[in-house]
Amino acid sequence: MIADPQVFDDGYDGVELLHRGGEMDEVLRRIAATDGVLISGPSGVGKTLFARKVIDELGRVEPVAHAHVNCLGKTTAAVLRAVLEDHPYGPDDVRQTMATDTVRDELQAATEERETVIVLDEGDDLPETDAVGELLELDAKLIAITHDKRRWLSRLDVDDGHPFDRGTISLGRYGVDELTEILERRARQGFHHPDVITRGQLEYIADEVAGVARNGIQRLWGAAVEARDRGHVRIHDEDIERGEERAWRRIRELNLESLPTHHQVLYAIVHEAGAISGDRLHERYEEVAADVYHGTAAQPIGRRARREKFPKLREYDLVEYEGPTRSRVYEVADPDVEPKVDLP
Repeated sequence: MIADPQVFDDGYDGVELLHRGGEMDEVLRRIAATDGVLISGPSGVGKTLFARKVIDELGRVEPVAHAHVNCLGKTTAAVLRAVLEDHPYGPDDVRQTMATDTVRDELQAATEERETVIVLDEGDDLPETDAVGELLELDAKLIAITHDKRRWLSRLDVDDGHPFDRGTISLGRYGVDELTEILERRARQGFHHPDVITRGQLEYIADEVAGVARNGIQRLWGAAVEARDRGHVRIHDEDIERGEERAWRRIRELNLESLPTHHQVLYAIVHEAGAISGDRLHERYEEVAADVYHGTAAQPIGRRARREKFPKLREYDLVEYEGPTRSRVYEVADPDVEPKVDLP
């Protein structure tokens, strides 16, 4: 039933951007007038795909160099290094031992070669670093992506001011008809025969996921896999219902894959226990830290920093917790979502 599985992957961008024309026109106007644009919105509304399409549109006018960096959990130095690694005019080999001052010099030289647009994806923690201020000093345009623009702007500390408060674009959830059209397009691209699912079924999925495109695309995938496994030549209504848990599990797995080392380690500890108190979590972390961080670029973090990772794990539906910090118990949301880190 599925002809092209990558159509349902998070990183797939071989698709026309639908129902974002107004936002696209606005961001192109603002990026022409300022050095920084902030794209905000809830998870799953297509912020990353939108940023990629912005780059494509800018390239239609004149060639631009671009770098796309996932900033989650990165320090200032790590963000700068990641930008240099992804920049087409950067050096072929950016060693982890390269001094940060050298990275700055190489970045300056690369951005002077050609007009550059830098996309700072998963930028929620960027205000806690100096990366934004350092990148604004380059001859480049910045596109930052975050969930909550007010919180992000209120925490941003740039000595000489910044352009983001004048250049913010909010992406909301799609309407049912809009998301139905998006799902129709994915069905045409992803299935051997797109008529295996009806317009009414697509409308049902779009309504069920409340306009969140990513969730709708994965519900479509889950229904198709369920239909395939049950030997159906078209998707039945019960396939959509039975495929829901498959879809949510895949969403959680994709979420987990996108997270950096610290989140991965903490998730593995909670998954191992099923449910664990805060005190026991910190004890277990300190027991395994030397082994799990060995050979990685990351270093173990303190208790406060560990606690600060959990809102993202909860937002990604991987871990659940309630209550005050001192009495908090962390529980794994889906035991079938296996961790990517092996604990000793």
